[in-house]
Amino acid sequence: MASVAIIHNHPIHYKHLLFCELAKKGMDFEVLFTGGSSGNRIETPLPEDHQYRYSFAYSGAYEQAPKAQTVRSVWRALNRIRPRVVIIGGYYDVAAWTGWLWAGFNRKGRILWAESNVFDHQRSSWKETLKRWFVSKCDCAHVYGASNREYLERLGMPPEKIYIKRAVANTALFLSDPPVQSQKPDHITLIYCGRFSPEKNLPMLLRAFAGVEQNKENPRLTLKLVGYGPLENSLRQLADALGIAKAVDFVGKAHQTELPQIFRTADAMVLPSICEPWGLVVNEAMLSGLPVAVSDKCGCAADLVRPGTGWSFSPYDEAGLTRLLSRIAATPREDLEKMGRAARLLAAEYSPENCAAIVMKTVAELLERRSQQHISASAVHSQG
Repeated sequence: MASVAIIHNHPIHYKHLLFCELAKKGMDFEVLFTGGSSGNRIETPLPEDHQYRYSFAYSGAYEQAPKAQTVRSVWRALNRIRPRVVIIGGYYDVAAWTGWLWAGFNRKGRILWAESNVFDHQRSSWKETLKRWFVSKCDCAHVYGASNREYLERLGMPPEKIYIKRAVANTALFLSDPPVQSQKPDHITLIYCGRFSPEKNLPMLLRAFAGVEQNKENPRLTLKLVGYGPLENSLRQLADALGIAKAVDFVGKAHQTELPQIFRTADAMVLPSICEPWGLVVNEAMLSGLPVAVSDKCGCAADLVRPGTGWSFSPYDEAGLTRLLSRIAATPREDLEKMGRAARLLAAEYSPENCAAIVMKTVAELLERRSQQHISASAVHSQG
């Protein structure tokens, strides 16, 4: 048995860090993963030496998990665990709704972990109505930042029930002492890290980059693209067609442990997404000492981008992004490094330790509140 059950889609590195820290701090919980992996991830971190308890509804990829099997597995697991609180990772799949229904039938506490933003995508009215019903029955919610909180308020959750949980970054990895580096080149290096998929808006980034006035043979601004995805071939072709192939470096896939050193070869980071619930890679780049240029359609922009840490821009304004990139290219490296130091300090607040403390405080407060409500109800019943 466990006091808390956490419904989550699949293992992922930043939640693994949080779960390990919750276990270190003594929280009694079990994680119910829907799938054993994800087709969109190259790493599947799992606990070692019984760091925390977990189970899978389906051992394969989350995207292929059979719905009926998921419902049965989650319901049976909750019956086995009998938690006092169910933490539900979203409202978008059958595992989340199963946990939500089980908690309602058994009169247990419900905490929602929500990552959506108002500006994620176009929404249908009937789905929004379902979400409002779902949200109305949750006792409270944890969100990453301001834009996530705004959306939950629109769905009807009172602001006093919404806690900013902070995104979890691997601060131990990214804040470790950097190795001795060779001298950086004279030009400024801009870096992107993530999937090469449509929502990342990389064709617009390449066009905006091509608009920067510079010597193509001896550029003052270069671009590194770290990652992989379905658009890679078309992006390479676009770079050739725009005449910027010599200034654009396709680095390929990179594991988490490789990212700190990769980031430290750059001077600034860019994330041009048209849809991004948060954008954890921004935290990681900032922890590596980089200022960041972030689309205002990324959830993290409102919390992380400040005049001293970076710049925000519209992902639909190509000319505006070209002007911003030109400005970055003209910024002295010493000024970029100063911004990077400020970014590092801010990003260090998003540690597993800080997030775990907030989660545990919220769970404790909810259990105490429900206990008091039970005592009050019992007193009224006995007096009647």
